[in-house]
Amino acid sequence: MSRGPGSDVLIDRSALPSEAGDAPARPEAGDTAKRRQIIDGARALFLERGFDSASMGEIARRAGVSKGTLYVYFENKEQLFCAIMDEERRTHLDRLGTLDPDRDTRETLIAFGRALVTFILKTKTVAAMRAAIAIAERMPEVGRAFYARGPATTISTMATYLDRKVAQGELVIADTRLAATQLLDLYQTSLVRPALFGLEPSDAEFDERVETVVTAGVDLFLRAHKAG
Repeated sequence: MSRGPGSDVLIDRSALPSEAGDAPARPEAGDTAKRRQIIDGARALFLERGFDSASMGEIARRAGVSKGTLYVYFENKEQLFCAIMDEERRTHLDRLGTLDPDRDTRETLIAFGRALVTFILKTKTVAAMRAAIAIAERMPEVGRAFYARGPATTISTMATYLDRKVAQGELVIADTRLAATQLLDLYQTSLVRPALFGLEPSDAEFDERVETVVTAGVDLFLRAHKAG
């Protein structure tokens, strides 16, 4: 077992197929210019062609590197996919901002939900979710890594916030992790699942639709858990 580049999730490399056989030793997982070049090329190709249709040779050509150089950094495209998801996770968390327990709870939860759903509904995020679901059937460890990097991280962030609100006496929640999962699902109701099947809100109605769904979800959640 080893850790993928930039990852805090264990990946069983022996379970991931390699097109190169024995690859040379990997460099340190720092964000070198060459590694950046490879990740950017792979991301563009995955979005254009889909994960399954993109070969390591095509990724190398798109990134402008030799196939040998590509294998120095990544054993296979599954590792590349996980590296891209690590970047998206970091960007995603930065955009969400903090859940400040000292601010108004309703406003904080609505702002968080709005940012979360807007990120999830981006074309590249929807494409990544579709790819992860497709990969997970034949390579469950990649699906688990995707889940750990995305949904599980967000659930933990929300559960920590809810713990603080319970400690402050504002909310009454027996299981904050379960409640966090339920709230995150409420944010996405009628938005994310249709998007996975190509039924995304039109640009004209996007902001209004997200605001309506997120606000309704937060109000329902607070009615269930508000103290007193």
